[in-house]
Amino acid sequence: MMNIKKLGIRELVMLVSPLILGVSIYVFLSGFVKEKISEIWSDYFEYRPQITEIGFRKEQKEYRIDLSLISSLIFVKPFSVPQQVQQREKPEEPPPQYKISFIYIGKNRYAIIDKKLFKEGDRISPDEKIVRITKDGILLNGKWGERWIKFLR
Repeated sequence: MMNIKKLGIRELVMLVSPLILGVSIYVFLSGFVKEKISEIWSDYFEYRPQITEIGFRKEQKEYRIDLSLISSLIFVKPFSVPQQVQQREKPEEPPPQYKISFIYIGKNRYAIIDKKLFKEGDRISPDEKIVRITKDGILLNGKWGERWIKFLR
């Protein structure tokens, strides 16, 4: 017959401590991780308009289907627009001004803007992304639409 030893307090603490550590890390860092993920994926949220009615025509007759009847029969989860998209739709402040000091066009395209190095596809700010770098300037796309920054030599 096998000898089974009773666990002491020290052994119990050693067994349970990874679990306690993991739960505490999850509790303290879950908000931070969610915030960072939402910053990274903020471009992938798009506004989807609400549809309240479907209409179609057939041989000079017009038919309308009220979606309230359908939504009473089927569970419909309401769509809410993320705050980042709501803020993006209201560009109240003017676009920022950038100063290009250097452009390199070779195998890859680089530019120094406001003393920072960027390449095509990089984010120049949380609201704008570099689409194209040419010898005459940089094409940005973002909160203020597509716009060019001219390279003044």
